[in-house]
Amino acid sequence: MKNVFFPGLMCLSFVIAFSVSAQEYGINLGSIVNAESNIDPLKDSTHNCRFWGMLSAGSFNDSTKMSHLNSLRHLASSNPNGWGFGFYTETVKGGIIPVLYRGMWRADEDYLFDTSAKLMLNNLSTCGIAHIRNSSSGYVNIPNPHPFYTKSMQRDFSMLFAHNGTLSKPTLVTLLDTYTDNNHYSYSGDGVNDPNHDSDLYRLFLMKWIDEHPYGSVTACLTNALILLTTEMGSGRSYNFIMASSSDTLWALRYGNTLSYRRESGSLGFVWEVASEPLGGTDWVKATNHYLYVFTTSQATPDSVLIENQAGGVPEMIDKSISVGFKFANPTAGNSLDIEINANNSQSVSLQLFDTRGQFLSKKSNITVHSGANHFIYDISHLKAGMYFLKMVAGKNSQTKKIVIAH
Repeated sequence: MKNVFFPGLMCLSFVIAFSVSAQEYGINLGSIVNAESNIDPLKDSTHNCRFWGMLSAGSFNDSTKMSHLNSLRHLASSNPNGWGFGFYTETVKGGIIPVLYRGMWRADEDYLFDTSAKLMLNNLSTCGIAHIRNSSSGYVNIPNPHPFYTKSMQRDFSMLFAHNGTLSKPTLVTLLDTYTDNNHYSYSGDGVNDPNHDSDLYRLFLMKWIDEHPYGSVTACLTNALILLTTEMGSGRSYNFIMASSSDTLWALRYGNTLSYRRESGSLGFVWEVASEPLGGTDWVKATNHYLYVFTTSQATPDSVLIENQAGGVPEMIDKSISVGFKFANPTAGNSLDIEINANNSQSVSLQLFDTRGQFLSKKSNITVHSGANHFIYDISHLKAGMYFLKMVAGKNSQTKKIVIAH
């Protein structure tokens, strides 16, 4: 574990848990360019930002890590809109604090990138994250807002977070509801119409779930949040992220983009690196799409959780040769749910009910329906108010819909 406190940080005006403003970089805010006005829509959909993260136990190979960060810097030709570093370090009094560096210039043309990378590797105590930015979904000529730092309001937990996807801001704002009124909303521009903060809303949504379920594990909270998010937003997005805590855990999601990881041995356990693409060497392992990975220094292999197809979190393929659908009042009140099933021919269907964790609750099998509209009453008197998922299966065809019960 690196245990050297760096006096040079005071001279470099480092940032602890705060964004560096445009004014501090001497930028005329009136000259900020909105990148959405001149971008390729296809490029925007892939959101080509790149990230790197590591989790350490004891000492590690500094030269290897630096070579990988140099490889990340070389990707700045396609990610020219700034860079950012975040890491946790141990103070001289023994506490752990987050440190953030942010730059607005191309990483391969900014000497502070290398200086900041060396400071991070020399002083991180648990983990670090690096990010180079393609502002296809935001403004140029501002410091890279990644990594974001967020502290839980309900438990002893904080995170550093970086993302490389393009997500629907209105959907995220709706899911956040009033959560942003009281906390965390530090890099938000002028609201939902501002094109630079989908990643900011994303990390807030994940922390909202962690705050509102303080007795669940962080991994379970992330899983449930992602199921809900993909249900609301669909599978045609890039949800990729890395998230690190000051404790011994790093999470990484591969969903709609690329992700690889590698392991080496440290003096006190395993050292992990995660990157949005391999950064040199042949020992990188490609992550599987739609999986959330959990890395710790005590385990030689990461845990992984499938996000796809849990309680219909991702829309399923539908057999177009069979025309059958269903609908119901949503939200619904009372003790029963009136489901209208529309079919083109007589057939047998089943209904399955799940909670938001993907846990199976009940099933009604062998429901015979005929051509036209059919009505079926589903007993929901035993369910508490809240959100659930109802799945209809008809042969090879299946559809899943969210249902909100308000008794």
